[in-house]
Amino acid sequence: MTANVTKLEDNRVRLDVEVSPEAVRKGVEAKVRELKQKVRVPGFRPGKAPRRMIENHLGRDYIYMETLQDQLPTWYSEAIVETDLRPIDRPEIDFEDSIDEREGFRFSATVPVRPEAVLGEYEGLEVPKREVEVSEEQVEEQIEELRGQFATLAAVEDRPVRQGDYVILDFKGEHLTGGPVEGAEAEDYMLEVGGGELLPDFEENLVGTNAGERKQFAVTFPVDYQEESLRGQSVLFNVHVKEIKERDLPPLDDEFAKEASEFETLEELREAVREQVEAALERQVEAEFRGRVLDAVAQRAEVEVPEVMVEEKSEEMVGSFERSIRAQGIEPEQYYQLAGVSLNDLKARVRPDAADTVKKELVLDAVAGAENVEADEHAVRREIEHLAEESGREPEEIVETMRSNGTYTLLEEEMARQKALDLLVEKSVAVPMPEEEEAEEAETDVPETEEAAPESGGAAVESRVEVGETASSPETSEGEEKQ
Repeated sequence: MTANVTKLEDNRVRLDVEVSPEAVRKGVEAKVRELKQKVRVPGFRPGKAPRRMIENHLGRDYIYMETLQDQLPTWYSEAIVETDLRPIDRPEIDFEDSIDEREGFRFSATVPVRPEAVLGEYEGLEVPKREVEVSEEQVEEQIEELRGQFATLAAVEDRPVRQGDYVILDFKGEHLTGGPVEGAEAEDYMLEVGGGELLPDFEENLVGTNAGERKQFAVTFPVDYQEESLRGQSVLFNVHVKEIKERDLPPLDDEFAKEASEFETLEELREAVREQVEAALERQVEAEFRGRVLDAVAQRAEVEVPEVMVEEKSEEMVGSFERSIRAQGIEPEQYYQLAGVSLNDLKARVRPDAADTVKKELVLDAVAGAENVEADEHAVRREIEHLAEESGREPEEIVETMRSNGTYTLLEEEMARQKALDLLVEKSVAVPMPEEEEAEEAETDVPETEEAAPESGGAAVESRVEVGETASSPETSEGEEKQ
């Protein structure tokens, strides 16, 4: 197969493809083998009729047409991989002559491809970066969180319920007009008051109640409550508070440090926590800075973001979200019902982020091209080995699959983008952030001592290892073969 690319206007290209006679012959032979199993030829058992008899029975033109229907998407996909094109929509396929086992086959495909960003200034940009400062409050918050993991519940008998208590209660809801509310009752239910597990008004009504006390109160359900029959409805609850418990925290001393960690003293534990918080904040600040650098470069670039790419990215983001909640044991349909949103609502919400992500991907592609940045072969190999480990397959099998369906190029592109972003960060100049903005950023700090979250503005592409057609494979039918 040979394929030549001609650039057209409006980010379109024409792909002229010449399929070899050998490839055409293989396609026809495969179709004949398939038809042998389906077509009954008098005097022959299924699958045993010679090709000549199949041709006489069905007609050569019919066999060629069926072969073209099957093979054209494959030939197009192979040409796309061979020419390293990145189509963003389905192609317009055009050909004059049918396939020929002696002459081969020629066709052209006109297809929109990724636009190229026009870069502005991207070297030496001054970009604000926060200073990493660990406060005593942040350290103590982490210590208290750890302390809470070793807390026990102690019975309370000398005071009523207050926020933060745990109560064991029975409750039963009924309509104001009479009759029980289905699902609104429980026995020996343990609840953290103020924890947000039940309706806020329900939990607030428990405050001030003593152990053993029975209480009756009405609660109005929100108008957006997941159960439609209860939206905006007032329900009368009969509640029996059986027990009140409060968290009994262990004393902060060396014994606690020994029990909760590998350290011998509380001071050693506190210092280790400080280091963990500092490391987490450094990762967070660095991710913020990388995001700001990419923002600054993208703002100075000119690029037209095609709607079809935004739509595709939106679907990709929603698909990633649905896979993540499935991993937590929640089906997407269940989530949409509980959250009171639809799939289209979610797509609309992520659309601005999708458009921004697509723009930044195109900008990073342009930087990679301008700076001759390519994916590191060893990094690509490590990622493939990681995918192989997760899927239980051999790395070479995954490489073959990814090369055949074009996802290997996607992986290389994403790694090249990360290297391009690394280069932009190296070429930028970090400057102090204005105090007001730094204070706002610091208020949102949530130090994590485990793996850092994905980088802000990183424009990541998920690499899927699957066998199939590329995203823009043509679908031919009798009415679409020639356009």
